Amino acid sequence: MMFHGFELIGDWKNSQCGQTARAKKGGRLYFLKKYQTPVMPINNGTLDAKTFAHNKELFEKFVATRKGVNASIRTIAGSGGNIVIPCEEFIEGNQYVEAAEFVDGAIDDDETETVLATLSVDVKKLLMQTAAGALFSVHSKGIVHSDLKLKNVLLVRNASGNYVAKLIDFDSSWFVDDKPEEIVGTIDYYSPELGEYADSEDDREELEKRITEKTDIFSLGLIFHYYLTGSLPEAVSLTDRLQKRKDKGKVIYCWIVLNSGCELKLSPDIKSAKYASLIRDMLSKNPDDRPTASEVLKRLREAEPVIQEPWPEHGIVLDKDNLEKAGIQGLEKVKDGENKTYRIIYYDGRRENVDAEGLVSMGLTAFTLPEGFCEPWEGHELAFDEEKLKSRGFVCGERAEVAGVKGYKLYRSDSNSSFFKPEMLIAMKYAVKADPAPAPTDGGGKTAPAAPKPAAAPAPVTESAPAPVETPAPAAEPEPVPEADPFCKPWAEHNIEFDPEGIRAKGFVRSEQTTLGGVNGYNFYTADGSARFIRQEMAIIQKLAKKL
Repeated sequence: MMFHGFELIGDWKNSQCGQTARAKKGGRLYFLKKYQTPVMPINNGTLDAKTFAHNKELFEKFVATRKGVNASIRTIAGSGGNIVIPCEEFIEGNQYVEAAEFVDGAIDDDETETVLATLSVDVKKLLMQTAAGALFSVHSKGIVHSDLKLKNVLLVRNASGNYVAKLIDFDSSWFVDDKPEEIVGTIDYYSPELGEYADSEDDREELEKRITEKTDIFSLGLIFHYYLTGSLPEAVSLTDRLQKRKDKGKVIYCWIVLNSGCELKLSPDIKSAKYASLIRDMLSKNPDDRPTASEVLKRLREAEPVIQEPWPEHGIVLDKDNLEKAGIQGLEKVKDGENKTYRIIYYDGRRENVDAEGLVSMGLTAFTLPEGFCEPWEGHELAFDEEKLKSRGFVCGERAEVAGVKGYKLYRSDSNSSFFKPEMLIAMKYAVKADPAPAPTDGGGKTAPAAPKPAAAPAPVTESAPAPVETPAPAAEPEPVPEADPFCKPWAEHNIEFDPEGIRAKGFVRSEQTTLGGVNGYNFYTADGSARFIRQEMAIIQKLAKKL
C-alpha cells in the first residue's frame, strides 16, 4: 500500500503521538509518524467560524514549530549521526506526518534494560558521551528537547561495534525564545520546575520562565543514573504525606521528592566519584545549579578513561589489570579501510598504534575467547541465532552451570560475560527452539524399528488349585490438584507484592524469579512465550507490583 510516496510495510500501529508505521522508499527503510492531535479542522459546517479559526491557528502553529525545529536541527544532524530527525514532513488529509530514516542496529525497547545490564562501565561512558554530545548540539540551536527519557535516547550498536546513544522523538521540542502554550514531557523524567508547572493552575507564566534547556539536563541525569545502576534515584527520606502515598503503592517521582523539600540519594552501584558528582549536579533542584550540556560533556571526557571493546573478529579479551600496570588509560579502535587496529593512550599523553598481535605480545590480553558459539546442552533443543548475538556485541559462548542450572555464558570482547538460561535466550530471540534430535535410522534413511522387548518367561506350571479370583476394589477418586499460581513469589529482599490484575492487564500470563547481570528481578511471560526481564522498581512503576 502506498502512502504519500512511501510503500507501507505492515499496518499502522497506535502510539502515544497518534500512529506509526514502517515504510520503504528508494530502497531505504523509514519510520512514519502520523500525529493525532492537533489536526487541521474540516469546514463541514459543524464548527462555528471562531472555533474553526482557533483550531486552524493551533494546527498551523504546531506544524510551523515542528518544521522549524526539524529544519534547524538538520543543519547539525546528518544521516547516521547521533541525532535522528525527520527527513520529510507533509500533510496527509488533515493530519501532520513526519518520516525519519530507520536506524540500523537499534536495540528494541524491550531489550534495552537487558542489554544495559551486560555492558561494562567503559561502554556506558561512551553512551553518556554520545548522548551529552547530541544534546549539546541541540541546545546550541536554542532548542529544548523537553521529553528526554530512556526510550527517547536510542541505544544503538553501530558499524564499528560500539554502543552509542542517539536522540530521537522531538515531538515536544521547542525554541527557548518561543515556548508553546503547553509544555509537556514524560512524568517519570520531569524536572522539578516542569513538575511544578504541570501541577499548577495559577501563575503559570512566571513558572514557565524557569523552564529552559536545564530541564533537559535533569532528565539526562536520571538517564545516566539508570545507565549505571539500572534504576532511578530514590529519596533519602519522605514527608509523612509522601510516605503514606508510597505505602499505598504510589510511585513517588524524583521531581516530587525534591519539590517536597526532601533529597535524592544516588545508588551505591555508582562506584566512580566523578560520575556520582556529575549526576548529583545534574539532579540539582535549582536549574541554575545544573551544568550545561557542554559542561556535562567536558566532565565526562575528564572522568575515567574509556577502554573500548576489541574488534570482535580478533577474538581477544583485554586484561584490565595489565593495562593499568602498563600506564594505559585508554584504548580506542581504529579502522583504516579494511585494516583494524588499536590506539593506545598512556597516562603521560603518549599514543601508540598497535595491531591485535601487538596487544597479545605486550601482555595486555587475558585469554583467547572460545571459538564461536558452543553446542547447546542435550535436551535444551535450541539453536543460537549467531547473527543476532553478534549484533548485540556477543562474540562467542560456552556451556556453563550456575547454582545447578544449566545455561550459557556469552562473552563480549571486553572480557565481560553474561549467563543466560535457555528460556531467556529464546525470549530475547538470541536463540530459537529447535526440533528434537531425529530418531536413529537403519542406514537407508528409514527410522529403525524399536528393539523388541524380551518375552516374559512363562509362569511355571504347578499342580495346586488355582487361586481364587479377587474382585479389585474400585480406584479412589484422585485428589484434585490445586492450580499452580502462575506468578512467582517476589524475592524476599524486595518487600513487594505482585498485582495479578495489573500483570494480566499488561498481557503477561506468568512470571519467575531470575537474576540478570547480578541483579535480582523477574521474567514476565506473554502467552506466545516471549519474556521480558523487569526489575523490582520497574515492576512498581509499571503497576505490576506494590510495596508492602
